[in-house]
Amino acid sequence: MFEFKNRKKVFFYALMVLLPYLVLALLELALRLFSFGNDLSLFVPSSDSKYYEINQHVGERFFSIYEHTTLLSENFLKEKPENGYRIFVLGESSVQGFPYDANVAFTRILQRRLQDIFPNRLIEVVNLGLTGVNSYTLLDFTDEILQQKPDAVLMYTGHNEYYGALGVASMESGSIPPWLKKLHLKIIHARTYQLFQKGMGSIYKLMHAITKDEDRATLTEKMVGKNLIPYNSKIYLEGLAQFSDNMSTLLRKLKEAHVPVIISDLVSNVRDIPPFRSVRYEIYPRADSLFFDAKRLESNHVFDKAKEEYTRAKDFDLVRFRASEDINKIIAHLADSLGVYHISLKSLFEKYSLQGIIGNNLMIDHLHPNVDGYFLMAEGFLNALRDHGMIENYWDSTRVRPWTYYRHNWGFTELDSMIAVIRIKHLKAGWPFQPETSVNNFRTTYIPNGMIDSLAFTILKYVDVSSSMIHKKLAAYYESMGDLKHASKEYLSLAYISPSDVSSYYYAADLAYKAKEYTNAIRYLQESPNADTSSYAQFTLASIYYSQKNNKEALTCIDRLQKLQSHEFNHVQVQKLKYNILKDSGLSFDAEKTLAEIKIMDPSFNESGGGKSLVILIPNRIKPYLERAEALRKNGQLSEALSVLKEANTIRELSYTDLLIGKLLFSQKNIEALYYLEKARREIKDDPSLIYCISVLYLIKRDIPKAKEAIDDFTRLVGKNHPQSEQLRSLFEKTVAGGKRSR
Repeated sequence: MFEFKNRKKVFFYALMVLLPYLVLALLELALRLFSFGNDLSLFVPSSDSKYYEINQHVGERFFSIYEHTTLLSENFLKEKPENGYRIFVLGESSVQGFPYDANVAFTRILQRRLQDIFPNRLIEVVNLGLTGVNSYTLLDFTDEILQQKPDAVLMYTGHNEYYGALGVASMESGSIPPWLKKLHLKIIHARTYQLFQKGMGSIYKLMHAITKDEDRATLTEKMVGKNLIPYNSKIYLEGLAQFSDNMSTLLRKLKEAHVPVIISDLVSNVRDIPPFRSVRYEIYPRADSLFFDAKRLESNHVFDKAKEEYTRAKDFDLVRFRASEDINKIIAHLADSLGVYHISLKSLFEKYSLQGIIGNNLMIDHLHPNVDGYFLMAEGFLNALRDHGMIENYWDSTRVRPWTYYRHNWGFTELDSMIAVIRIKHLKAGWPFQPETSVNNFRTTYIPNGMIDSLAFTILKYVDVSSSMIHKKLAAYYESMGDLKHASKEYLSLAYISPSDVSSYYYAADLAYKAKEYTNAIRYLQESPNADTSSYAQFTLASIYYSQKNNKEALTCIDRLQKLQSHEFNHVQVQKLKYNILKDSGLSFDAEKTLAEIKIMDPSFNESGGGKSLVILIPNRIKPYLERAEALRKNGQLSEALSVLKEANTIRELSYTDLLIGKLLFSQKNIEALYYLEKARREIKDDPSLIYCISVLYLIKRDIPKAKEAIDDFTRLVGKNHPQSEQLRSLFEKTVAGGKRSR
């Protein structure tokens, strides 16, 4: 009996102990069941099942008070191929490419350069730069990176150690002890904890109501908690200790996993950005006094001493937005002690700076590089990879182009530059560039000057406007003005922002071809994703090479295309193009064989050839739209058919789609048809029905010279005795006579 009571007592106490855990488990299950909270994994499956992509919610791990920042949209193969080389890049806003869009991130530049050097390998460079974070974030990402079999990890970090999320002086959990920060990052994945965190965040916001002035502030202003940090003060030393501890743990993990690491020191604008705040602290001089001394020394040509004083002024600045040289010393020490590859981007920037002093020549603000600076960052890491025999021991030097070549040919336009300028103006309209009492009214007071400035400003002013949207808008404007060269460049910029979006490469190439920039059209197609296995890219390349009388390359593309056995292209079209190329190349026997094949499929084919215009194939994803539009047209639902065709054009504009839209509008006697038919005619050269419609529309507009030219073209194609030729000539004479009478 006594034993039974003891067992009952043990069971009761065990239940009391386990009950809270059981409740928490049930709550966690319920929250997941009802989709509360978010999966905060660093990598999640992409819509394409072959890939992982970066989770855009991952920033929620580090931000609880303010809106979390997001990483670039990147993806990589779930299964790394045998010829693959996978690099992860860790850091903050400079790694992300701020204030530019993703096309200027040095990781994109590095990836393209490496792919050019190693064309037979698949080079993946995955950008994990996140704005407003620090070494806690990098350490937190490490285990998940190791699961993805990295071949190398590159790092550029340290500027945000004080004010970045979880930093010792940050508004985002900066005041809690390090062990609690690490515990937070371990349990943040639990939905129960996310519920608790949201509750605490709501309480904080109620107690500290965000004013309109705070709402206008930049992230830089919002994140700063204990904003003044004297050199060698207690909080300054805590920041150094935090950086050293986190980076030491991170680097040891990577070393134990045998993953090569390249880490760089940090670059700052010391010449052209004076200290933000100055005060004399203990034995240390005022930062502004050091800066003025540096200016005086530079004007007296004492450059070495001037550089030293500029650097000291930056280090003694009370506002720690630029990493001190103590951070750079920690980076060098950790690299040396742990056997990690260490490079000095600072030295590289000094090499390209007047008198070795870094200023606005390579920096756009206090710590972010300008465009040239980002190309130099890519150069520095590329040289390090080469020097240490990474990827392969032998690098073909003939394939290593200088960084200036890429800078000149990059997908970067005036609009990209203006977007960056606007973002920097917004940044500099607030603290610490302005007094703490000032309000950042940039969004409400800025008056754009010109169309490009105005388009760039919309990105800052409206949350739902993306850079992709305004690049497309500007491209459409250029195209409407006949400036096809600049329209092509806008699409190339889009392609470099989203390298996996093949349509932007195709648009850029198409417009470059129409602008008679044949070399660029070829380059854009060759740079497009999976160009060698894309039937569209190979057919279009063959057409361009043929138009340039480069029949050898044209036939190479045709051969490659025929080996693909893809259903994306029309076999008859390919054979017709092949026949024309063979005939022009003097390969009569092969041309006759090809002609015989064509005659079986298309007995009406005219062996005199079909001209040398660029043929646009219909991609698979557009075909369902065309089929649906045709069904609607046959059913008499013309307005609905037009809507479907215009929707198809938003996905990918084709000359054939423009032709169909134009003909539908023509059947409705809508003069807007001329706009679409003129665009279609740029590529579809000898379609009698197209030219007939254009002739009629020019007559309606009373554009006599263009009407005459179009009617002459139509007559050339169908003959002067054709009934429609006679009809057009009669209409032309009546229009001319009517014009004379009206005068």
